[in-house]
Amino acid sequence: MLAATQHNMPQETFLTAAAARLLSIPFRLARRPFASPQKALILHPCCLSQVMLATPLLSILSAAFPDTQFDWAVSDWARPAIAKNPHISELLPTGDLGVTRMSLPELRTVAQQIRQGGYDTCLIPGRSSLLAWVAWQAGIPQRIGVASGGRGFAHTLVAPTRVGRQHAADIYLSLAKACGVDLPPGERPPMEFHPADDDRTAVTQRLIDDLDWLGDVPLVIIHPGGGEGSLYEDPLKRWPSERFVRLINHLVRQHNARILLVGGQQDHALATAIAGMTSVHCANWAGRITLGELGALGEIANLYVGNDTGPTHIAAAVGCPTLAIFGPSNPTLSAPYSPKSERVVTLWQGEEIRPFSWQEGVTVNQALKAADQLLRLKN
Repeated sequence: MLAATQHNMPQETFLTAAAARLLSIPFRLARRPFASPQKALILHPCCLSQVMLATPLLSILSAAFPDTQFDWAVSDWARPAIAKNPHISELLPTGDLGVTRMSLPELRTVAQQIRQGGYDTCLIPGRSSLLAWVAWQAGIPQRIGVASGGRGFAHTLVAPTRVGRQHAADIYLSLAKACGVDLPPGERPPMEFHPADDDRTAVTQRLIDDLDWLGDVPLVIIHPGGGEGSLYEDPLKRWPSERFVRLINHLVRQHNARILLVGGQQDHALATAIAGMTSVHCANWAGRITLGELGALGEIANLYVGNDTGPTHIAAAVGCPTLAIFGPSNPTLSAPYSPKSERVVTLWQGEEIRPFSWQEGVTVNQALKAADQLLRLKN
């Protein structure tokens, strides 16, 4: 396993973008028509939510090219998002956090590892000159991606340019268009997440043991953490703890809900503090649950509430009624979604406030109203 470090860390800057634009000239002159792949690699290592938003692209391409082997180069952090995806043959590790946090020698090592896979096609959904460089150095003859500001300088085939702000999933799906795969206008395939059967069995038993839950009352999953431990770490993404407390108290009083707090090990202290402030009992599985188990929970829960973080996308992908609370980031670009649009409610104040403060952010009353609405849905 390759470890991501921060020494000699390459950065995407104005100068590297300008250099990439110059370097792109010979590649643009050598571009050629699309050729159906036999063995393709999706080079999209980070982060969890962005990997989830690229799963529709994988689904579309797998259907269009059923005889093609699709592998995925992914970070350790985001690997669980696609670990059980049936469209993937092999996962290639790229370290703890992703290619953009690696030193130049580590990037070369990743490129060499990819070269050994013998790929004829590389799909690069993200806009990154570093990833374009890795695919080129790996010797993959057909490299398909988005060319934005020169960052796809080494691509041999460029996805159609989109004007204005676009959701990440739509940008990624433009690679399908470059491969000759057309989608009906306005159609966006769903995200995919596949829990293992062992995950389903484990959470079913734990719900009985820890919550005495037999499906007779609503089950609500609360993920109060996020914004920590990823490449784009931002603690401001976390809705204030006292607002989660008020929401939890309301859900128990009004809906007789069972509350389950979840998150990673880094969220355990936060979840413990929230559980201690509520006037009702909450089970705390933060730090004691895998992402596969979270997905299995989402398949049976009545509601999931979480911040702008990867697990929120997983909940939406498995069809759980999902309340996503956004703070400093714009959900227009990366909000979770579901084929049943009424099952996902994203709350945001509608402006990119700088500097951001939750004083102007999503209120408790807004969250209460949205949660009540989602709990009225029939599973």
